[in-house]
Parts: sequence; C-alpha cells; structure tokens
Amino acid sequence: MAFVGAAIGDRGALLLRRPRGALGAPAASAGRAAAARVPPPTCAARGPPPPGAGAPPPPATGPAAWAAAAAAAAAPWARAATAAAVAAALAVAPVALPALHVGDATLSGGGGAAVAARGGGYSLEAASGDVNKDAESVLRWALPINNKPVRELQSSLEAITSSMRGLKWGKVEGDVRKAVGVSKNQREKILAGVPADKKAYAEQQLDIVAEGLPMLNSAIGERSAEKVIAMQRSLLRNVGHVEESMVVGFPFEVPAEYTDKPLLKGRATVEMTIKKATEDFDIFGTIYKEGKLTMVLDGYTAPVTAGNFVDLVDRGFYNNTPVVRSDGFVVQIGRPDTKDELYVDPVTKAKRTIPLEVFAKNDKAPTYGLTLEDDGRGYAATKLPFSVNGAMAQARNEFEANSGSSQIFWFLFEPDLTPAGRNLLDGRYALFGFVTEGDFFLKNFGVGDLVVEAKVVDGLENLVQPGK
Repeated sequence: MAFVGAAIGDRGALLLRRPRGALGAPAASAGRAAAARVPPPTCAARGPPPPGAGAPPPPATGPAAWAAAAAAAAAPWARAATAAAVAAALAVAPVALPALHVGDATLSGGGGAAVAARGGGYSLEAASGDVNKDAESVLRWALPINNKPVRELQSSLEAITSSMRGLKWGKVEGDVRKAVGVSKNQREKILAGVPADKKAYAEQQLDIVAEGLPMLNSAIGERSAEKVIAMQRSLLRNVGHVEESMVVGFPFEVPAEYTDKPLLKGRATVEMTIKKATEDFDIFGTIYKEGKLTMVLDGYTAPVTAGNFVDLVDRGFYNNTPVVRSDGFVVQIGRPDTKDELYVDPVTKAKRTIPLEVFAKNDKAPTYGLTLEDDGRGYAATKLPFSVNGAMAQARNEFEANSGSSQIFWFLFEPDLTPAGRNLLDGRYALFGFVTEGDFFLKNFGVGDLVVEAKVVDGLENLVQPGK
C-alpha cells in the first residue's frame, strides 16, 4: 500500500510525493494536488497540556450512570451531593509542566499566560467562523440532536475561547452572562429534549453547570486565565453529557451489506498506553516513562469504521504492537503479520475488510465505498474534519476505497504544513474519532515504539456484533 504524502515546495505550495508506507492516498487530481497554500512558518511555541490538568475526567455515562443519578435525585441529600460534585468538578489544581494548553496558546501563569493567550487558539464552531480545532467541541457538534437551547448554552461557553485570545475580559464576562441566562431561563426546554430514563442524570449535570457558572465568574474577576479555561472545559463536559443524554436510538440504518461487520451504534472511549522503544518521552522537558492516550470513537458518524476498531481493541489486537509509520504528518499502527496486510479472524480464519465510510456535514447518513470527490462533492465539509491534532482515521490501499482492515492512523495537525480545510484528507478517509487527552505524545511516537495496551473503558455496550 502506498500513501501520497505532503511536502512543502520551494514556493510554499503543498505538493504531493509518494514515500513508501502503508497508508492509502487521496484520489486527487494533479491540478488540485498543488492547489493548497500554506502560510509562512511561525516561531510561536506550542506547548502540550498535562494529562488531566485543571479538569478531572468526565463522569461515567450510559444506563448505569443514568440509573445512579435517578436514585441520587430521589434521596434527601441530593442537593448536598450535587454541591460536592460541583466542588470536585471545578477544583483547579496548580498546573505542572507541561503547561495548560489553550488551543495554540500555552498558559503558564502570570504575565506568561497573558502573552500566550494573546497568541493563537482554536475556534469553536459557534464561537467564530474559523476552523474548529478542538476535539471535544467537534464531537459535541457531531451529536445527532436538535435542541436549540442546549446548543446556545454550549455556544456561549465555547465563545469564551475566542474571547480569551486577546484577554478580552469584558467579552468573556458577556459570554458567561449569556450562559447564565440560558442555564436559568431555558432549563425546562433543555430537559424537554431528554428521555425520561435519562432526565435525572441530565438534571444533575445542569445543576453542576448552574452552580459552576458563578465560580467561573469569580475566576474572571481574578483575571486568572488558567482557572477560566480549566473551568470552561469542565463545564462544557457537563453540557456535553446533557447533549449525549438527548440522543434517542440510532439516527440511520447501516446498509445491509455491512451488517456482517461489528458496528458501534453510539460512542466508546478507549485508553491506550504507549511507550518508546529505547528511551522515555521528553515533552518540553518533562519526562514520561509511558504515554497515555484517551480516544473517543464516534459510531454516530462512522459506525462500521469505529466498530471495527473497538472490536479489535476489545480482542487485544493492538496490544504490544509497533508504530509502522511516523513522518510528521501521520502516526500509523495496526499492521497485521499477513502478506496482504489484512486482519485475519483467529477463529473463523476470514480476512476482514471494511468499506470507506465518509459522512458529509449536511447528509443524513454516511457515504460508503467512494470518496466525496468521486461522488462529485470534493469540496463538501465533513461532519468530523481533519482539523484536529490526533484525528483518527482508517488506513487503506491508495486505489481501493474498500480495503481498510486493522491499520489506523492519527493525523498530526500542523497549521503551517497541513492547513485545516486544505489538507486533501477530508472526504477521502474514514475519520472515526479523536484523541481527547494526551495527543501531545503523538509527535514523539516514532517507528518501532510500542502500543503497550489498548482497552475499551466506556461504551462497549454500544458495540453490536454481527447477528445480534
């Protein structure tokens, strides 16, 4: 299998080359191949976030969590429990190196935070017209829901990111005022979109948001950029849990010819431990013996592709497997020990291939078996874009759309080399999830380094095996 990679020409154009590798290529015409332009290089440093800094892991979701929330809501101490949850969710610990990451800016405290926050930073879908480079935001917007008030709550909190770029504190205060208004005045309309069996859980999450917003205002009053960003992220996760609870059933029918594959009908979270072959990870001077990646796989957008990956993770296929490609653009794993590089089921002895699966933004279901360009829609936006560092996609043969098997790759977003919306990948590869924690390890994850272990930590109940 060969991949058409990217290189910078002497005039700054994004050109195509053909290095050896195992990742399939976009079927781009020669005219379009050199069409993308890249901005001149920048000297701005980009620091990675520490694992979990400033924000605890999100609470468990799914039926068990909803049942627990319902039981808690019925207890007389429910409000006290909620208050404790607010305190825990919004506790901001001192940020250790590497510093807290805010989009393309690094907040390291004091004057350094102010200078860094004035730099770049990602834009969220409803916060500005720019490209969204935040994995969790992209995943929220991709949820198949239609509840305007909760989207307004999400948008107002996400707008803080744009406002923080120039430390526009007055604008940040306005964003929070809007969020407070929606949280207070639109609460019942938000809850109207939640099924009865999940309503207590959604109410609990909204309580945390309502009680956390004054704390966010206090952080703004302190002019603490670190606290504001950490609290914003935590509250947006609570809003995301409300939005997840609104999803009812599965939004479309997977074509019958693919129901013999494992399907992810919902979302799942995978945690992966990675290790360098001969040394430790050195991330801006901080040494890690192992790297930890948290990945959210989106079956609502790519049920076949995400289901294939989650099934292989659950089988232990990726444990103790090496990186087979790492070139500054992608990091690739999952090459099986077979002549044709296709995964073979150890029980049935059948080779597994999966179709190309691409979901255009305004479509009702994915397009299967051909790229959007081959479908006459080469410039259509995709529901999950290659605009996020750590975007996960299915590797395939260059000229065979339906040749995916066990090899997957992480996309390394670099604005100077792979500008969002001009990377020749959107609509040509099946993107099925994002690294939401630990993506900064990927640039140091090289050929021969190992995936020590990958495990499904949430959402395995959403994996539907063939015949079930």
